[in-house]
Amino acid sequence: MWFHHIPRLLKLAGPMILSTSAITMMQIIDAIVLAQHSSEAVAAIGPSGLAVILFQGFLFGTAGYAGTFVAHNHGRGDDQGVRTSAWLGIHTALISGVVALAVAWPIAQLFLQAGHAPQVAEDEITYFWICMAGSLFPVLGGALAGWLSGIGRPIIVTGVTFISFAVNALLAWGLVLGKLGLPSMGIAGAALATVTAQLVAAILYTILFAKAGGFANPIARRLDWVEFRRFLSLATPMGLRISGELVAWTLFLVVIGRLGTVELAASSIAFRINGMAFFPALGLGQAAGILVGHARGAGRDNDVTAIGWQSLLVCEIWMLAMAILFATASAPLMSIFAGNGPESLRIIETGSLLMKFVAFYCLFDAANVMIGCVLASAGDTHWIARTFLISSGVFLALLWLIDRITPGLVMEWTLATTFVFATAVIWSLRFRADAWRKVKMLRELSP
Repeated sequence: MWFHHIPRLLKLAGPMILSTSAITMMQIIDAIVLAQHSSEAVAAIGPSGLAVILFQGFLFGTAGYAGTFVAHNHGRGDDQGVRTSAWLGIHTALISGVVALAVAWPIAQLFLQAGHAPQVAEDEITYFWICMAGSLFPVLGGALAGWLSGIGRPIIVTGVTFISFAVNALLAWGLVLGKLGLPSMGIAGAALATVTAQLVAAILYTILFAKAGGFANPIARRLDWVEFRRFLSLATPMGLRISGELVAWTLFLVVIGRLGTVELAASSIAFRINGMAFFPALGLGQAAGILVGHARGAGRDNDVTAIGWQSLLVCEIWMLAMAILFATASAPLMSIFAGNGPESLRIIETGSLLMKFVAFYCLFDAANVMIGCVLASAGDTHWIARTFLISSGVFLALLWLIDRITPGLVMEWTLATTFVFATAVIWSLRFRADAWRKVKMLRELSP
């Protein structure tokens, strides 16, 4: 039965797709609310939002990789290993939260060097440093969400995600536009709404972990430096891969911003609309990763290949449907986020063109998401990080040349689409090579 993993995938993926889709909706609502505030804020939230995820992505990817260890231990029936793995993520989150708080303001000043309009740069700084200062909350939440997902309880993650989504939506409406008796704070209000929603989620996850006895096991709580270093040796490359990808796309938006505010706003909106396709695909990828972790933990490595290709098939069907939507309804989709300012019509016209690029590269991004998640869960993180950093370096070098020699929106987006296609091919070839079988995730159990 060639498709026998698909029912298990869809059952597990349902809650995770809802969770990742809620994240998308949170970003979409922020963009819609900010569109009622100013076009500068809409332009600013693109690069600053990506920059936040860039730094948090490294921390989130590293701490969240504890969920992969949880899934492997759950697959082989090691309850103590499950609890210890969860604490590896918690310790990573606590350390990283302190570091992020210390560097938030100094790093934010780098937006002054991007060459953007003064008001856009000011908004970028404000959004970035507020969100970065609160990095502990999403990173801790990510680590504990990984624990729940790894033990096969993603529906709880969905519930917490939707609660935080509701908090963010309500506060964004109030704090950006001055509703509900709250002050009108513009993009600062959007940032505070996001951080508060992440705090609520982290508190809820902590309560759930405590009720499950997560704080009552002194052996699991103790920081074993040998095991912690071993965990970081596999988790840090995953964080680097995530941050490397986000560096590439953040700098892409920074370069686009040099063309003008309209081009930056249209590109920022295009990326947000792309989230409608990407985040559900990411939910599928996370579900596939859990199945891979359970299979490898139980010693069923032969199942991993089938899980990977069957998951890619499901994701490709989803991406094809979204590509058709993006290609045929680009203008209506762009008009939702363009606002009513003097540049709105130009943003819609420019964005409609960009959505054709998004529709095309969606077809290849399925492999980036699914195969990337499968390889990461199988433990092939060192190769993933190394290869992606090299390919991102090539992409950015070519982007710099285009910006210096023949800057133009179509040329730069063509390069971005080619980059997505190339990485999809590389990922797929690596998975076919079965090199992940050589990686040993867990230590042998004591007799």
